[in-house]
Amino acid sequence: MNPFAWLRPPDHSPVPPDPRDVRIVDLLQADPSGAHVALIGIPFDTTVIGRRGAREAPGAIRRALLRMTAFDLESGVDLAGILRLADFGDIAVVHTDVHETHRRIAAVVAEAVRRGLRPLVLGGDHGLSYATIRGVREGLGGKLIGVIQFDAHHDLREPLEGEITSGTPFRRLLEEGILQGRHLVQIGLLGGRNSRAYYEFARQHSLHIVPAARVHQADPGSIVQEAFEHTTSGTAGFWISFDMDVFDSAYAPGVSAPSPGGLTAFQGLTMVRQLAAHPACLGMDLMETAPPLDPDGRTVALAAAVAYRFLVGQGQLRQQH
Repeated sequence: MNPFAWLRPPDHSPVPPDPRDVRIVDLLQADPSGAHVALIGIPFDTTVIGRRGAREAPGAIRRALLRMTAFDLESGVDLAGILRLADFGDIAVVHTDVHETHRRIAAVVAEAVRRGLRPLVLGGDHGLSYATIRGVREGLGGKLIGVIQFDAHHDLREPLEGEITSGTPFRRLLEEGILQGRHLVQIGLLGGRNSRAYYEFARQHSLHIVPAARVHQADPGSIVQEAFEHTTSGTAGFWISFDMDVFDSAYAPGVSAPSPGGLTAFQGLTMVRQLAAHPACLGMDLMETAPPLDPDGRTVALAAAVAYRFLVGQGQLRQQH
């Protein structure tokens, strides 16, 4: 036997080759035309208030996601032959220029939406959601959209002295008229993590708030239906904005602000799949995974599972139609 037969091209596959074992990496297509979902990375965490490291997340999540199987045993959905996935790579950010970085992100997302793609955006800090959501609206020609935000925090802080942070995106979206408060649902908020002033701001703008305690006491499907009611009426669809600190810190310690009492992995994964399977779902951004703060890899693995459930939901939607 020729010893060279043991060689494999660099990064050829994240797992040993097996023709019977189709993985997400096998769904990738070089030509984005005709694709359903666009994978887009944003290696940027300049606006993080707390602990940084999220700029390293896109590569880490992508590697974990691509090695997952195309067949989802739990739902019975086989993405092979159903879902076409294009990896757009990472956006070239400017780490010292938040406004320019946000401009580039909005332009990329808008173009993806104009092409009929559903973006799956891997951040990066949660301040980037201002740009992704702005881009979605631009791509839809300015039509109103809803947003379902998974987060332990409101992210409604004022940009004090003009400083844009990971805590300001949704206030900016509301104040600039990009998002209407009645179309914003916040799921997973925690006590001890949010001030009264921003809670009152949320109420004044008619946000629909679902604290983590309510999620723990309910069936995940009922929370999803509740979210649909607020984000699909009078809109062109809804966007999912997922901050990994919504999970209990036992599941996701590798985030900027770990949150005891947050959602369980089951709750988050179940809701994302159900949301992504709705025909009004426009895409998702997945923020605040910080690999340097995640020594055993559990947060990256969970983030990849969230991204995977989004793909499964999209596959389920196409299987039904």
